[in-house]
Amino acid sequence: MSVRDLPWLAGVDAGSASVTAGRVSVGGWLVSPSGPDGSTVRLGGQVATVHWERGGTAVPGVPADWPTWVWRAEADGDHLAGVEATVTAPDGTELVRVTVQPPSGHRMPSPLGEIDFPAADADLTGDLMVVSGWLLLDGKLPSRVEVEVDGAAPQRARLMLPRPDVTSALPGEVRQAGLSGYEARVPLPMAPGERRKVTFRVRAWTRDGREWNSPVRYATLRRRPVDRRDAEAVARASAFTEDLLARVKAAVDTDHVLVVTHSLRVGGGQFWLSELLRHLAGPHGHKVTLVSPEDGPLRGELEELGVTVHVTGHHRVQDAVTYTAYVGELAMLATASGAGVVLVNTLGMFAGVDAAMRAGLPVAWVVHESFSLEDFAYLNWGMDGLDPLVRDRWEHCLAKADALLFVADATREMFLPWSQPRRCVTVRYGIDPVPVRQALHDSKEDVRRELGLPERATVLLNVGVSEPRKGQAPLLLAFEQVRTTHPDAHLVIVGTHESPYCDALRDYVEAAGLTGSVSLVPICRDPRPWLRAADLFVNSSDIESLPRSILEAMAFRVPVVAADVFGTREIVSDGESGWLFVPNDLNALTVGLLRALDTPPAARERIAERALAGVGAFLDSAHYGQEFSTILKGLARGTGTEERDA
Repeated sequence: MSVRDLPWLAGVDAGSASVTAGRVSVGGWLVSPSGPDGSTVRLGGQVATVHWERGGTAVPGVPADWPTWVWRAEADGDHLAGVEATVTAPDGTELVRVTVQPPSGHRMPSPLGEIDFPAADADLTGDLMVVSGWLLLDGKLPSRVEVEVDGAAPQRARLMLPRPDVTSALPGEVRQAGLSGYEARVPLPMAPGERRKVTFRVRAWTRDGREWNSPVRYATLRRRPVDRRDAEAVARASAFTEDLLARVKAAVDTDHVLVVTHSLRVGGGQFWLSELLRHLAGPHGHKVTLVSPEDGPLRGELEELGVTVHVTGHHRVQDAVTYTAYVGELAMLATASGAGVVLVNTLGMFAGVDAAMRAGLPVAWVVHESFSLEDFAYLNWGMDGLDPLVRDRWEHCLAKADALLFVADATREMFLPWSQPRRCVTVRYGIDPVPVRQALHDSKEDVRRELGLPERATVLLNVGVSEPRKGQAPLLLAFEQVRTTHPDAHLVIVGTHESPYCDALRDYVEAAGLTGSVSLVPICRDPRPWLRAADLFVNSSDIESLPRSILEAMAFRVPVVAADVFGTREIVSDGESGWLFVPNDLNALTVGLLRALDTPPAARERIAERALAGVGAFLDSAHYGQEFSTILKGLARGTGTEERDA
């Protein structure tokens, strides 16, 4: 982005305010494409005297190479009840308005909150340090929160988690209290039976850059040891499975694929699999048998494609003995099926990989998730909920699977330590382009009328099941701020459902008076009308491998504003084919929205065209259908991934 294209931005350092000899003084910062000349600071309604200096320190949420000025403003005043500071651009546009509290020689913001977990000197089980609580600084939500734990890099916390208990407990009305929760999960790899004492603390920053630090606490973590009797039982069950498998005979068809997936309910990984199987069972002529522990609405769609579906029931992984029995059952099913290769979908379905290896079948494992093993285990099975013997099999599967398949290079790099480079392959997502071309025949104006959206608004769209990791709450707060300079903006969030998180979103929209400028839309299978109606697409997730929704937005020629996580940078070049911002940072998200909104419509169109051109080589899902077919046939014929590379 050239200097002349930069937005005007400003901030007020409320904690720097002071009163001396009848003069009120306050500081702040300014981003300007042409310097500070013509900008105005008002204190308590008076035009202030301002001293400007070219900035030498970083401003939170603002790229380091942007031209930044710091300022100090003074005006007559001797009252202590608070002064309103306003910064305006040369054309009169109000950039920021903040009520400060002079005098203040104390720059640290006033905290209100608790570290709920862990308690001081707590004894914990597992190899993941989870730190959670709630926090308000000067009565407002922090811009970012970090957790520091011995032996690990600082971890940015997930922000704005629902806390209805805080809302009910606080006296008076603190509008942002209901979203004051935070959580950070810090992996601390440990061997079974290992014990470790660590220190930890919480650091947080206000939106004007002031820092607060919690007192240091101590906690002790311990991983449970391997149970000797369980290990002996597992060995006996494994030997029994091998004996049974030796008696099962079935003719092997190298074009027959056994698919093991986690669920047939509605979700991103399931939609991806359904699209893939449409290609494998269709133009590529594979016979497909699918096994899932959980039934769902996708079963009917798959059976219409000619896929044989078998639902096994509960996915048993937490207890080592029952896990081994479950893997044995899957291995016998795999052998009896006559399939020549196994395809396993999602990181948590490692039992399918283990079963394929026990059955002597080649296996390709699709890993969509960009979680550490410690984090993934906690989210799915609780604190230290995975038996160490099962955890060992999980790691063994990663090391020995014939092919690990990823949708982003960043996720592939994350899992390389568990495997070998030749076994780790990136195959990017794609989408079906035909429905997109059909949807583009409808005019944006007509679609907006059908959806009940304002025809002349600048529509920002977020699509995804509403949950904390998708970041819809921070998006709401950032949108609330940018509306002060972009009152015609309208935010659409598609993906709400019945949950405490969505309740908190609805409550905030109402409390903030945003009902006329924010649309909260329930989960829908077909988001294409909303994409056709959008001017900007916003992906605010703090963890994604390669969001399929971004590819859909690019196919609709909708420019993208996205958190810079994992594979997103591989398809979005900041300032060239979209805009990136640091995740879990409210200031950074706000700046990202402003950069996009301040870009003229014609320039946004050019950015969208560059984005579409950049993903054109793999956007059509037929490409990954072909790649998967080639990989699976190569594994079934004993050539590994070599046929793909030929």
